[in-house]
Amino acid sequence: MNKFLGGVLGTATAIALALPAAAQTIDYGSLEQLFGEPVTTSATGKPQRASDAPVSMEIISADDIRRTGATNIPDILQRVVGLDVARFAVSQSEVSVRGYNSSFNPRLLVLVDGRQVYLDHYGMTNWDALPVQMAEIRQIEVVKGPNTALFGFNAVGGVVNIITYSPLYDDVDNVTVRTGTQGYREGSAVTTFKLGEKVGVRLSTGGYNAENFDTNVTDPGERDTLSLSPRRRSLAANVLAQVTPDSQLGAEFTGVHERRTEMVNSYFYANGDYELWSGKLTYTANTGIGLVEATAYQNVADVDAFTSNLNVAFNNTVRVAKIQDLFKVGTDHSFRVSAEWRNNQLKDISGTDAKVSYDVYSVGGMWDWAISEKWNLVNALRLDHLRLDRSGPFQGGASAPFTNDDYDRSLTQPSFNSGLVYKATDIDTVRLSVARGVGVPSLFEFGNMQASFFGPFFFGSYGSPRLDPTIVTNYELAYDRAIKEIGGGLRTSVYYQTNEDVRSASRPLVSSPLAIVSETDNVGDSKAVGAEASLRGKIGSDWSWKVGYAFEVVKDDYEAFAATAVNHEDSTPRHKLSAELGYTHGKWEANLFGQYISSTDMLRSSSDFLTVGSSNIPSSLTLAARVGYEITEGVQLAATGFNITQDSQRLTSGYPEERRILFSLSSNF
Repeated sequence: MNKFLGGVLGTATAIALALPAAAQTIDYGSLEQLFGEPVTTSATGKPQRASDAPVSMEIISADDIRRTGATNIPDILQRVVGLDVARFAVSQSEVSVRGYNSSFNPRLLVLVDGRQVYLDHYGMTNWDALPVQMAEIRQIEVVKGPNTALFGFNAVGGVVNIITYSPLYDDVDNVTVRTGTQGYREGSAVTTFKLGEKVGVRLSTGGYNAENFDTNVTDPGERDTLSLSPRRRSLAANVLAQVTPDSQLGAEFTGVHERRTEMVNSYFYANGDYELWSGKLTYTANTGIGLVEATAYQNVADVDAFTSNLNVAFNNTVRVAKIQDLFKVGTDHSFRVSAEWRNNQLKDISGTDAKVSYDVYSVGGMWDWAISEKWNLVNALRLDHLRLDRSGPFQGGASAPFTNDDYDRSLTQPSFNSGLVYKATDIDTVRLSVARGVGVPSLFEFGNMQASFFGPFFFGSYGSPRLDPTIVTNYELAYDRAIKEIGGGLRTSVYYQTNEDVRSASRPLVSSPLAIVSETDNVGDSKAVGAEASLRGKIGSDWSWKVGYAFEVVKDDYEAFAATAVNHEDSTPRHKLSAELGYTHGKWEANLFGQYISSTDMLRSSSDFLTVGSSNIPSSLTLAARVGYEITEGVQLAATGFNITQDSQRLTSGYPEERRILFSLSSNF
C-alpha cells in the first residue's frame, strides 16, 4: 500500500497527493510548503504540482482572495487572464472562459470540493448562492478549455473547482462583517474543531442584504422587478473522519436561501427565489488495487421565477453516484478508471406537475505516462450514455410541438483530453493539448414548460427532445517561463476552438399579432482563435505586480433567425488588458486592479418579451482597490472599492453598474 502511494509522486510525503479530485482528504497546506507551489487535482483527477499540469490553468490562493476584498467569486475570477465576467445586477454575475459569455451561461462547470454546484435546470451557475464563505476557501482552481473527459457533461468552456479548508487537517476560525453602498450588509462565520483525534468538523454560515442598482431604469415592468431587495442566507456542515489508517469517510450538508434580481437567458430581468439543498457522502480507501473513492450526493433546487407578467415554479433534483480507482503500474504509468450514474429531473410545481428527466451512465479512464524526466503525456477518455424521458401535460395544449413519446430518446457521446508536457529546462515548460468536450442541453432546453396568456396574446416557449449536444474541440499550445530575476514568470498560450451544433432558445414556430410560439434548436457552428499572455513579478519584499492581455476573435455561422437569440461573434470582447499592483508592509496591505475591455454588442429584451435587439456596450476601463490594516493580531479592518472612478458605468446590456464601496472587519482567532 505505502509503496503504491509513494510511487505516485516519488516521495514518501506524497501519500496525501494520491487522493482523487473529489476527495477533501489532501493536506494541501503541508504539500504546498513541501513543494513550494500549489498542488492541484483539477487537471487530470490525479494530484500533482500546478507546474506539471497538462492544461492551461490558474490557481488562486486564499491570500489572493483576501487581497481582492471581494465578497463573491466572480469579482475574483475577473482577474484571471482569459476569463469574461458580466455583472447584470448586484446579486448576479455571469462567468465564461475564453468568450461565449451570456446570461445564464451554460459553458462553465463549477464545483465545490468536487460536488457540482452548476444548476442543471437552465444549465447555469448562481454564483451568489454558492454554499461557501470566502474565509473557508483554500484555493480556486481554474481549468481553461474543455475537460469533459474528467468531469462529465458541460465542462466545455472550462472548470472552476473551489477547494475549501479541510475539517481534519486545517484550523480555521473566522468572523467577518461588511457594510457598504447599495445598502450592503453582510456577516459570516467559519469554525473548525476536532472530535477526538480522528474526526474533524467545519461549520460555516453567512448572509447579506442589499439593494439593486437603480440608475436609468426606464422600463416600467423592470422598474418593479428591480425594486426587489436581494438577500442570501446559507449554512454548511462538513465532517471528515479517519475510519482506519487507510480509509476516510466524509459527509457534507449545505443549505442556501437566496432572493435576487437576474437577467435570464432571454435577456430580460426577472426575480428569482432559490432554495438550494445538498448532501454528500464520500468514502476513500487505500487498497491493494489502488486508491478507491466512492461518492454519492444529491442536489435539490426549488426555484420561483417571477415578473409582473410571469410566475413559474419548479424543482430540479440531481442524484449522482460514482466510483473511481487510482493506481500505478511500474514507476512511469499512473491510471484512473471511473464509473458514474447521474439522474437529473426538472418538475413543474406551478400547476401541471410535468416532469422532464434523464439518466446518464458513464465510464472513463486516465493514463499518465512519465516518458522521461522532460516529457510527460496524459490521456483521458470518457463515454456518456444519456436516456431522456418526459411525463405530464404540456402548457399550451395543442400548441405544443411535441408529445411525451418524442422524449423516448438516447444519446451517446465520447469526450477526450490529451496533453503533452515538455520540460525543456528547469525554467521552461511547453504544453501541447487537444480536447473534445460535450455540452448537453439543459433540462429547460430539452423540456421547457413555459406558456402564458397576456390578455388575448399567447406566448409559448418549448424545449425540444431533438436537440443535439454542443461539441467543443480545443487545440492549444502554451509556453511558461520562470524568471528568477523578477521573482515571477511569464505564461503564454494560443488556441483554436470549434463549436458544433450551438443551441438557441428561440427558433420561431408561430409568429402573429396575437401569438409567438418558439422552440429550442441547434442553430449552427462557431469558431474562435485567441492568445493569452501574463507576466508577474515582485519588487523588493513589499511589492508584487501582474499584467495580462487576452485576444480573441469569434466567427459565428448561425441561421438567420439566431441573430435575435445568440450573438457570440459580437458579444465576445476582442481585447482585454489588465494590471494589478500589490503592497504589503507590516500591518498594512493594499491592492490596485485595473482592466480595459474593448466594445461589444449584447442582446437585450423588453419586460413584455415583445422586443429583442442588440445593445452596444462601449469599451470600458474599470478600477478596483483595497486597503487593509491589521488592528491587532488576527483582526483586520479593510476598505474596498469596485468601479471606483465613476458613479456608474455601462458594462453589459443590463442597467449600468454603480460604484461599490465596502468596509469590512475580519477576525481570525
